[in-house]
Amino acid sequence: MSHFGYEIHIKGLVQGVGFRPLVFNIAQELHLKGEVYNDGLGVVVILVCNQSEVLTFKEKLFLHLPPLARIDEFVFFDKKIDKNYDSFIINHSQDGEKFSPILSDFALCKDCYEEFYDEKNPRFKYPFITCTNCGPRFSIIKQLPYDRANTTMEQFSMCAFCQSEYKDPANRRFHAQPLSCPKCKITIFLKDKNQNILAQDEEAFILLAKFLEQGKIIAFKGMGGFHLICDSTNENTIIELRKRKNRPKKPFAIMVKDLDMAQKLAFINKFEAKLLTSNLKPIVILNSKNIHQVLAPDTDKIGIMLAYMGTHLMLFEHFKKPIIATSANLSSQSIIYKETKLLEQLSDVFDFYLDYDRQIQNSSDDSIAQVINDKVMFLRTSRGLNPLYINTKNIFNSKENILALGSELKNEFACFFKDQIFISPYIGDMKNLDIQERFLKILHFFQKAYGVSFDQVLCDKHPHFAYVKQINHDEKFMIQHHYAHLCACLFEHKIYKNDVLAFVFDGTGYGDDGKIWGGEIFRANLRNYTRLSHFKNFKLINADIKNIANLALSLIFDFNLESEASWFLGQFSQVKLNNLKKIHTQSSLYTSSLGRIIDAFGAIAFNQEKLDYEAQIGLLMEKYYNQNLDYSYKFDIKDNEICFKNAFLQALKDQDKVKISTGLINAIVNLIIEYSKNFKEEVILCGGVFQNKTLHMVLSQKNFSYKTSSQYPCNDSSIALGQLVHYLSLKT
Repeated sequence: MSHFGYEIHIKGLVQGVGFRPLVFNIAQELHLKGEVYNDGLGVVVILVCNQSEVLTFKEKLFLHLPPLARIDEFVFFDKKIDKNYDSFIINHSQDGEKFSPILSDFALCKDCYEEFYDEKNPRFKYPFITCTNCGPRFSIIKQLPYDRANTTMEQFSMCAFCQSEYKDPANRRFHAQPLSCPKCKITIFLKDKNQNILAQDEEAFILLAKFLEQGKIIAFKGMGGFHLICDSTNENTIIELRKRKNRPKKPFAIMVKDLDMAQKLAFINKFEAKLLTSNLKPIVILNSKNIHQVLAPDTDKIGIMLAYMGTHLMLFEHFKKPIIATSANLSSQSIIYKETKLLEQLSDVFDFYLDYDRQIQNSSDDSIAQVINDKVMFLRTSRGLNPLYINTKNIFNSKENILALGSELKNEFACFFKDQIFISPYIGDMKNLDIQERFLKILHFFQKAYGVSFDQVLCDKHPHFAYVKQINHDEKFMIQHHYAHLCACLFEHKIYKNDVLAFVFDGTGYGDDGKIWGGEIFRANLRNYTRLSHFKNFKLINADIKNIANLALSLIFDFNLESEASWFLGQFSQVKLNNLKKIHTQSSLYTSSLGRIIDAFGAIAFNQEKLDYEAQIGLLMEKYYNQNLDYSYKFDIKDNEICFKNAFLQALKDQDKVKISTGLINAIVNLIIEYSKNFKEEVILCGGVFQNKTLHMVLSQKNFSYKTSSQYPCNDSSIALGQLVHYLSLKT
């Protein structure tokens, strides 16, 4: 006998997140009959009910979404139902057109966290406790669909207890693919560098804690790869880690057990506390309190993350102090996630290592964020955030499959297919062959999972990005670097058509005129841009931008300030100065980059020859900025060029880190405010320079209205997204 009811199609993040059990439980509550199943595009629900009941069902569904779920599209229509249903059931997945989002890895949820410490719970202190609302996804998946047999959990047989939960729609562990317990456990091993097992499971953590107390450095297998950990309160160990890892000054990230431990290390407001304790548990950049200077030399910032796996909690059961937790990798290479590679490449860095017998299939890094004016700004988007899927059905209209390759530094690639934008996890700096391999592995995994080939490939205008040549495509569509920065920000703020006034202040990007841009002011929209003004071009002595003393010398030579800079030039031998001046004279490299200008001022302010790490000068200037000092340098605009000779001359005279830091930051702020007065368009600030928290703080104090990149990083990680949305806007 036929019935009348509704068929519902739901798209979004609705597979592998506890969505079908929610549908089942709501249907049970409303006494509705029918079924729910996954298909290639999302979830399908069949309900034998009337219109009032389906609307009630929808209301309850949106009200009680699982923590990791997201609905992008909810469509229902009348349906004559020929099948007889005795109840509501969860059915097997149906074959069809493939599109099932691959989710990121997530930190331990509140329920699992509480169960970990509950002596009566079967998973009390079990290091791999998880459920449908948390735990690994991307790091363990081999192929779609996301079933246990297609993950690195396939080798582990569930015990009867885990199976009972796995099959129970009313249980939050229903179809939790990483599910295990002490009876069907994932085993942990503490090993020496000869792969000898020293201890297993809890005994491994007890011995590990002793090693940490002794000042040892441990490679610790996390969710997406190994971390190097050590006692963050042991100054000698930190110095040794810096020596072994060849990392003289770059700050180390700290992992703590909980918020209480974090608050002893940093000043944390309620917005930062919320971010620290969220299901992302990223590294959060905070103002530090009493920490060893060797943890973060020359800066008052510290990156802190809370324990996000049961293995971390288990460690803190036996070791009661904060630990350094930095990625296990060689400089500029990707995080190591395989035991063999760890031993091959880092055996000189660590003393022992903690491993477990579940394989990591796909590596991922920790995400990084900061809070500016009570809003979260992401600086790196990986664990807990990416892979990311964005439904664009009502924004863009294209049937092409498109790949955007992004930029050379901090790269993430982006794709468009089936009305979706896919953004990869953070990959890294593409100059390195190891990172290029990682890029291709993730790209090929994505293509294989969805059966996608690309009609169009987008890339940066720079002619010498080697990795671009590895992508076989007849013709690549090139997009200017800084305009791509802007387009990503426009997309974030849903500015699809209107013109804006954009300050794109950055490090390095290939310009339309063949010069190196980075200090640009555009009038632009998603389709096109006009370069209104830019910082005055200056010569580079060579392409080594880490040598910031050479940047300062370039300005001294360009501006004929050798007599005024005699104190600075005195640190160089006359022979070296003559050689550098000759190179400067013959150089054909010109840049308008504000990032490079800031570094040149930093060489003067901090008497520093080379950068130890990227953004070092920005952090130093934030530290020495004095908000109570009414002092600013001044930029002059002539023929659409922002001239900074007088500002640089004054810095040479000041020879004071506080005055130079304060004067330069205030000059940038004043330039933005004064320039904007001549325009009616909304103001956008984007590019790597705007990772500087102090710039935003001062602009806010002056009640200046603008939009900036927050959800998608303002650094080069979002270049691929910007390339993609620009191209799509041209085709819409």
